Amino acid sequence: MFGMTSAVLLKADPNVEPEPILLGGGDTDKVSEIQEKVGGHFDVVRRGAVDTSGANKSFQIVGYVHDEGRILNLPLNPMATMLFEQNIFGDVVLVSATNPETDENDGEDYDLPVAFSQYLIQGMYGEMRESMAFSKFISHALAKATVDKAISNTDALEFMTWLLEQETKGEPMGRLGDMPEKFIAIIQKAVAHVTDTTEDDDDN
Repeated sequence: MFGMTSAVLLKADPNVEPEPILLGGGDTDKVSEIQEKVGGHFDVVRRGAVDTSGANKSFQIVGYVHDEGRILNLPLNPMATMLFEQNIFGDVVLVSATNPETDENDGEDYDLPVAFSQYLIQGMYGEMRESMAFSKFISHALAKATVDKAISNTDALEFMTWLLEQETKGEPMGRLGDMPEKFIAIIQKAVAHVTDTTEDDDDN
């Protein structure tokens, strides 16, 4: 962990955008900097990715995560959970583990490729926020339709159980086309009910 490294900080708060940071540029060593960012001793998670900026080289992403995040009840980090396809709790620091000159993972930290950092900030974050807003709207429509008996309690419970399973696996609902047809029909019915009742209110 020597020299300065371009990294990205993923905050657990979904309202905070990913933040480009430099490790090794202050008065403390990188280990202390990472501990300060994640809030304590850290563990490592990894996954492969592709740098799309030029030669489409593959590289390995390293995520430094709080090693007792779950035990300490730190908030689920939705972006990190999506990225690493496992539940990640608390703030996360991302770097590359792949030496850009040798294409090998030699145990050191390297700069995240610029294109990947931009994707996190400009692409993935927006997709996550859009998905979360969509999920919130659907949950509201489902609740109102259930109260008004436009859909059955059984259908609502089955859908909410499925949705919880998706979020636990780090797979946000996304768009209607991403879900089973049975649930598409339930959601369409709930949304139609909310739309109809809203129009009735406007007429009155």
